[in-house]
Amino acid sequence: MKNKVLKVILVFSLLLNASMLGSAGYIHYRQSRYHAFPLGNVQRSGDTVPSCLFEELSLKPGQQRAMQQKALAFHADMERKRQEVDGKRTYLLGLMRADNPDGKTLDAAIAEINRLQEGIQKMAVAHMLEFKGMLDKDQQKKFLDLLEGAMAKKTGLQCP
Repeated sequence: MKNKVLKVILVFSLLLNASMLGSAGYIHYRQSRYHAFPLGNVQRSGDTVPSCLFEELSLKPGQQRAMQQKALAFHADMERKRQEVDGKRTYLLGLMRADNPDGKTLDAAIAEINRLQEGIQKMAVAHMLEFKGMLDKDQQKKFLDLLEGAMAKKTGLQCP
């Protein structure tokens, strides 16, 4: 009787573990197929830039095509930079795991992360200014108002 109960509990536990692993894998798979995009929107891999920002700004078709191309290239570069920062953070954490971490090595790793993040910020600002330069005065005002609104809401703003 005792063996039968233990076997049932073991089978139940294995099924529960397998379902949790399957769920975690599915969630990871789904999340890796999506990218953050302009003003906090989400984009599925391979899709074009969402048109809501372009509609808000009343872009002409030529402007929209040019901006889509620039936005896609920019976001691909940003993703590479973010992955580089993530790698440096992982390295920093590895350094911190040591029994007696070297302060100079930690400082160097932190400085490198700061340098990369500064580069990301400069790249984002340059992209926004380039984007702004492609707009007429009315569109520029709308664009900057959208940026300001997104920053005020702290919605995970990303430049278009």
